[in-house]
Formats: sequence, structure tokens, C-alpha cells
Amino acid sequence: MSRTVPYSAEQDDLYYPAKRAVFFAGGRPESDAALCVELSRLAYCRMDFGFAFDRDRIRKVLGAVGFSGCQFFESEGPSEGRGTHCFLASDAANELSVVVFRGTDKDDPTDLCDDLDVGLMAWPQGGRAHTGFANALADVLTDLEPAVTSAPGRILYAGHSLGAALATLLASLRAPKAVYTFGSPLVGDAAFVASLAAVENYRYVNCCDIVTRMPPTALDYEHVGDPYYIDRDGNITFDPANAVICADRMEAAAEYLAKYSWRIGDVAVREVADHAPVNYVYAVT
Repeated sequence: MSRTVPYSAEQDDLYYPAKRAVFFAGGRPESDAALCVELSRLAYCRMDFGFAFDRDRIRKVLGAVGFSGCQFFESEGPSEGRGTHCFLASDAANELSVVVFRGTDKDDPTDLCDDLDVGLMAWPQGGRAHTGFANALADVLTDLEPAVTSAPGRILYAGHSLGAALATLLASLRAPKAVYTFGSPLVGDAAFVASLAAVENYRYVNCCDIVTRMPPTALDYEHVGDPYYIDRDGNITFDPANAVICADRMEAAAEYLAKYSWRIGDVAVREVADHAPVNYVYAVT
């Protein structure tokens, strides 16, 4: 199988996903999944100082793959631009709109606080949702919701990590054509999951990615939908048996230890390295 980007164990690709990224290296992909995974990585583009979107760079990348319009939604907060970041890209020619949320920025304490606020709170569509994620979505929802309502054509939601959680929450409030998530944590309880029963959902889990197992189910969390599991070689299988996943993860962790863990500049364990956005791009495109 030909891939547009290689697997990466490097810390920079995990902690600063857009720093050296060449977006859409193979041109605009044909599948919605491949389009959404690269847009989810693009959402990490930010200014050199602070956390606000690098809007010029994002618009340039979007324009190169046929998106003629882009609206940005960012938390009204400190001048450094901490908090929630989302854009709505529109492709009028193909009658397509995509809402894309940025995931956790390791240098943004607001994101980290949202991730760690794991208590469950009542959700308006039913059940209970992760408090930190719900509060993060609320930061942009007032402006985002009317834009989504008026967006032309098919509408997709996408995101990686925290961004995946926010895309899932928005899908519960206002159903898209489909939602594509990459490295998503668990977002709510069983009743919350039921609120998304009618939503077309594609949840990608990259091999050992530990974020996809957090917060633990012991806290009453459940995942939305069955996974599209990416094995240690980058092959994707829909909802394989747990025994198959466990065996694959064990082999992957051992292989990673021998090949990458000892190298300076690489992430120490595959459980963390597999969360890097580029490693979802590697598999899905």
C-alpha cells in the first residue's frame, strides 16, 4: 500500500503536529476519512506566539485542495488565545462543509484542565458528558451553532484527541452527515452514547494509542460506536475482536521498544507515540 506520509516516533510530531507538516502531500484525497484526518491535523496550525490559529496558513492549505471559504471560532479569553479552536471549511463546488476542532495543545493549560475535568455532567440531549469537554465546546458554541445551521451542502464533523471529543459532542446537539474522529477519548455515559444512535460515526483508534482508553470505563464512560482499528502495520479493520487487538498491541509495543524507544528525540513508548496526528494520517491516507 502506498502511503503519503511515514509513521513517526518523533516527539515533535506528537507535541507540535503542524510544525513541519506538509499537508495533503498527495493532493486532495478521494475519501471523506482521508480528507478529515488531514483537516484534523491542519487544525493544529497556530501562530508562533500564543495559541490562536495561523489563519493565513490554514486558508492557503484549504484553498489548495478546493475549499473556498473558512470561518474561525476561538475562545474569547486571554490575549494569548488559549482555549477552544475550531474552523468551518466550505467547498461550494462539491457542496461540502467540514467543521474541524483542534485537539489538545500540550502548552495550553486551558486544554489540559479541560482534559482532566473528568466528572460527568448532565447533557441536554440525554445522559451525562465529560464536564471539561462540555465546557470547552460551550466556549465557541454560541457563534458556531448558527454557522453550522447555515453551512451549505453535506456537513461533516472531524477532530483529533480533544478535538474528536468536541466533534462528538456537537454531533449529539446537531447531527451532521457523518462524524470522523481520530484518537478520541471517551466522551460520555451510555445514555449520552444513545443520543448519537442515528449519527453516522467513524471512530479511528491507532493501535496502542492510550488516549482512546481514557477516561476509564470504571467511571461510567462508554465509547460512541465501534472502532476502526489501525493495527501495528497501519492496516485498518472495523471492530476486530478484543483478543486480536490485545495481541496486536503487545507485539507493537515490543517492536517499538526495539526500534524507537532508545533513540534521542523519539517518544519513549508506543502508547503515546501512536496518538500523534501524523500517525493517523499515515494509516488513513
